[in-house]
Amino acid sequence: MQHVRIGKSALYSHLLQVVENRKISLTPINLERGYNLYTCGESIDDLFLIVQGGIKLTTSAHSGKECILDICRRGDILGALSLVPSVHEESATAMLDSRVLRINRREFIRILRSDPDLFQSWSHHLAQRIRQRESTIKHLVTMKCEYRLAAILLHLSDRFAGQKSQWQHIDARITHDELAAMVGTTRSRIGFFLKNFNVRGLVKRLPDGTLLVNSGTISAFIATDPNETEPVLQHA
Repeated sequence: MQHVRIGKSALYSHLLQVVENRKISLTPINLERGYNLYTCGESIDDLFLIVQGGIKLTTSAHSGKECILDICRRGDILGALSLVPSVHEESATAMLDSRVLRINRREFIRILRSDPDLFQSWSHHLAQRIRQRESTIKHLVTMKCEYRLAAILLHLSDRFAGQKSQWQHIDARITHDELAAMVGTTRSRIGFFLKNFNVRGLVKRLPDGTLLVNSGTISAFIATDPNETEPVLQHA
C-alpha cells in the first residue's frame, strides 16, 4: 500500500504508518458527491480515513429538518465510536467527489491493543472530538446566529487550510442551505450575514463560490459577541 500523508491529524499519519508497516489491507471507497458513506442507525463496523474530498455529517429532527454536525476533510477519521458495538448517530454524505480508506473495527481494536503509542493518539483524538462537540453545543446555546456563523467559518477555514495564515481558504463550495443547517437559521439570513461579513472584511467570496476567511478579523468579531437576545445585524 502506498503511504500518503495528508492533512494535519497526528492520528491519521500514525495509523497509516502502522498499517503500512504491518502490511494491513485497507479497502478504498470512491464516493460521488451526494452519495452516503453510511446512514444514521447503521451498525458501526468500520473506521474510515478520508484521503480526498469532503464528507458532511448530518442528523435530522422528527420534523425532517436537517442539521449538519460537522464537515470533515482529508486527514480526518470517521467512526470514533468503533471500539464498542453501536450504531451511527449521524449520516455521512460526500459533499465533494471523495475517496476514503476503510479498516475493519476488529482489526483496528487488535492494532490498538498492540501499539500503546497509537492507543494514546486515539485517546487524544477522542478527547478532541468531545471538546469540539461541547464547543458546538455552547455556541448553539449562547451565541447569536451571526456569531455562530462566524465561529463555524473560522473552524472550517482552520480545518480546510491545514496551516494557520491570515486569509484561509475553504476550498469546497458550501451552499447557503448547508451553512443554514449548521448554524440553525434560514438560508436568507445566511446570505445577509455573509454580505455583511464581506463588507467588514471578514470573508471574501471567490469566483468559484468558495470562501476566503480572514482568521484574525473574524476571531476579533467573535470576541465581541454580547450574548443578547436580538441579533446585532438586523435582517431587512
